[in-house]
Amino acid sequence: MNAHIKTLLIALLLICQPAFSAPEQVYLFRHSEKQTGENPFLTAQGQARAEHLVSLVNTYPNITLFSSNYNRTLNTAAPLAAYYNIKVITYDAAELMTLKKQLLAQNGVVVVIGHSNTTPQLASLLSNQAIESMDESQYGHYYLVSKLENNSYEVKTLTMGF
Repeated sequence: MNAHIKTLLIALLLICQPAFSAPEQVYLFRHSEKQTGENPFLTAQGQARAEHLVSLVNTYPNITLFSSNYNRTLNTAAPLAAYYNIKVITYDAAELMTLKKQLLAQNGVVVVIGHSNTTPQLASLLSNQAIESMDESQYGHYYLVSKLENNSYEVKTLTMGF
C-alpha cells in the first residue's frame, strides 16, 4: 500500500475516533450523606455509602470517573478512585451540556458523582427522557444509563440496597 494512502487512512481514523466513541454504561450517583456547612465533607454514614459504591461497579476492569469539584462529591468518588487507582476528572456542575459532551466521548463504563439537583438532570440530558427530580434527602437511589443498539440511551433508576 502506498505510504501516502496509509498516512491518510491513519489520519482519518484518528479524526473519526470521537465519532465512534460512546460509553456502554454511565452510572450517575448523587454524593453520599454530608455534614452541614459550606462545602461540607461526608458524615460517617456518607463515607460508608461511598465505600459501598465500589461494590456496585467492581465487576468492570476499569472505569472513567467524574466528580464535581466539591468536598462531598470528591469524598464520594475517593473510594472508587483508590480501588481503580485512577484520577478523578472534575467538572463544573453548572455546565451539564459540556459534561454531556465529555461523557459521550468516553468508552466503556463511566461513573459520575453529582448532586440531587444535577444528577437527574444529567440522566435526562443523556437519555432524552423525562426524569423525576431527586429529593434532597434521597441518597440510596442512582441511575444506570445504558447504550441501546440504536446508539440511544435508556435510564433505569436503581436502589443501592445500603
